[in-house]
Amino acid sequence: MENAVAIKEEMALSIDDVKKFIAPNATDKELFMFMGIAKSYGLNPLKREIHFVKYGSAPASIIVGYEIYLKRAERTGKLDGWKCWIEGDKAIIEIKRKDQSIPIKWEVDRKEFDKQQSTWKAMPNFMLKKVAIAQGFRLAFPDELGGLPYLAEELPSTAKLSSEELAKDEIIVDATPDVPDFQPEPTPAPPEEVPPQGNLASQDAKPALISEAQRKRFYAIAKASGKSDGEIKSFRREHIGSESDGDIQKGVYEYLCNEVGKAAEA
Repeated sequence: MENAVAIKEEMALSIDDVKKFIAPNATDKELFMFMGIAKSYGLNPLKREIHFVKYGSAPASIIVGYEIYLKRAERTGKLDGWKCWIEGDKAIIEIKRKDQSIPIKWEVDRKEFDKQQSTWKAMPNFMLKKVAIAQGFRLAFPDELGGLPYLAEELPSTAKLSSEELAKDEIIVDATPDVPDFQPEPTPAPPEEVPPQGNLASQDAKPALISEAQRKRFYAIAKASGKSDGEIKSFRREHIGSESDGDIQKGVYEYLCNEVGKAAEA
């Protein structure tokens, strides 16, 4: 099928499908770029391997998750191990290639990427490591990974969301503008009715938690890996400090799905 991304032999995602279900606000040029990148790198939008993000009429961003870099590097057969760690406000990654004697080393400074969004406040080290992974692997495998889209964490235009938040269960990731619909301004309260400043501090927004569909997906992945219900509870307790999957934050959802499903991939 012309102008389509092949998903399976019997199925292809056409440009009309992308316009209808994934990127309804995209311009023709943005659709062309999205389809071209997805097709060139074999990235499946339905598996959340590539995302289209657009806020209102602003230019669109095309992004991937950090797992794509790891999978594609493994696929080359040249990866000979890697490690990533935190030193102060920097994330450092070291990557070894089988065909090179000297490891590639790269570091990322937190102040260059931390936009003080909720996920950066909740897990700054994890967020910074993701940036280091993406940049380090692009540097180590320029021919294979050099043209891949960036992570959300690397782009100012997508700083409102993390890669994991964009990898939600719903297929559509055509973001709404960061401006609410018009509503009449409420009548200001008299000065004596304004709550004291201390009460306002207690009204800070809580971290966003995963949806019911995401909880079911997490459980299905865990069961497919051969884990019992008790092992799944132990996994959640170890990673999020709670036995309930309803306490999983959106910012770490995809990471936890990958971790709990590793046994299935072995």
